Amino acid sequence: MKRYWQLIKYALASGSSFLLDIALFYLFQLLLGERLGAGADMICTVLARILSSFFNFNVNNRLVFEHEGGYGRALLRYYCLAVPVMLASGGLVTLLDRAFGVSAPILRTAVKIVVDTLLFIASYLIQKLWVFSEKK
Repeated sequence: MKRYWQLIKYALASGSSFLLDIALFYLFQLLLGERLGAGADMICTVLARILSSFFNFNVNNRLVFEHEGGYGRALLRYYCLAVPVMLASGGLVTLLDRAFGVSAPILRTAVKIVVDTLLFIASYLIQKLWVFSEKK
């Protein structure tokens, strides 16, 4: 039962981080999207993810995985995972945007929701088995 409770806590933490990330992405699209041109999707993804990922790390570290190991070690491992996930998210959103001609911020945000949902399970497993692992 503990394993399921951890997965439920992870889903709730990820959900709140996801909402923060999407809200920030949308806000950055509204504020910067037209000014940034072709690089808008990636830049908005990076800005939103920087802020939401730090929130997510801290929630996962203490509440989800109840990690009592070194904060710095876990933080470094978390960002070794978060950066490739962020790049995959931004890259796939950009690729799909260009492939299907998505231009409105709300449509780009919908594409991002689908992409990030697919990255969710892999990220959980890597965090559980490596980022917050107590094994040396």
